[in-house]
Amino acid sequence: MSDLPPNMRDEDRVTGPIEIPPEFRQRSSSSVELPGAILPPPAPTQRRDWGSLIVAILFGFAFGWDLFEALANLVGLLNYAAAAGYRLNSFAWIVLGTAIVLPPLGYAIALGVGRRRGPARLALVLFAALAATSCASLTLEALVR
Repeated sequence: MSDLPPNMRDEDRVTGPIEIPPEFRQRSSSSVELPGAILPPPAPTQRRDWGSLIVAILFGFAFGWDLFEALANLVGLLNYAAAAGYRLNSFAWIVLGTAIVLPPLGYAIALGVGRRRGPARLALVLFAALAATSCASLTLEALVR
């Protein structure tokens, strides 16, 4: 018998069906517990992080206020230019349009960066984005006036 490993004898070879002991046979229920078996860890449950959600909503109001200011500046300058008999030039449109786009963009980027972190770190990321957005909005407003 050359196909057997050197430490295996003919008596060790299994030639017929293998009998499974009753304690290892599958039961009728869906969960099978094998004695001494290593079971995989349970699947992680999806839990909602209410703190992060509240932080995101509160900062959403602050970013919304910044967006409202940009829209109010656009409407106000359009009315002012119409009352004076002028139209806004292309530079004013670019600056006002950028001021409108910045708050939602800053909020979305900050949420993307801080979404997997805890509420405190998310608040820090959103606060930094709000500061940067407000600074850029004030700079753009100063450029128009």
